[in-house]
Amino acid sequence: MGLLVEGTDYEVINSPGPVYNEIIIKTINTVDTGDTIVVDMTKYGINATGLMGVRGDVQTTANSTVEQADPTTTVSSGSITLTLTNATNQQQTLIVRGFAVPNLGSAV
Repeated sequence: MGLLVEGTDYEVINSPGPVYNEIIIKTINTVDTGDTIVVDMTKYGINATGLMGVRGDVQTTANSTVEQADPTTTVSSGSITLTLTNATNQQQTLIVRGFAVPNLGSAV
């Protein structure tokens, strides 16, 4: 596939908190190793330089078996690029955690 498109290939669920925010990304079940997702973290309340960590999981058996499959990442100007791993026509769930943008009421 290559570069995945929000709303077609994946959806983003925002989970804001007082100190850090989480972005949960759920892909369709046809993604492969090497496919990429680019997300503007600031759009979801994460400070451009506040990335804390990323966790990835792949469903090796639909809605049943899950294995850890952390993506490789780069951050530039507040956007994170996630390159998927350990997937062959499978669904992935990614969790991006970062410090909240200060002007959103965070204690950071």
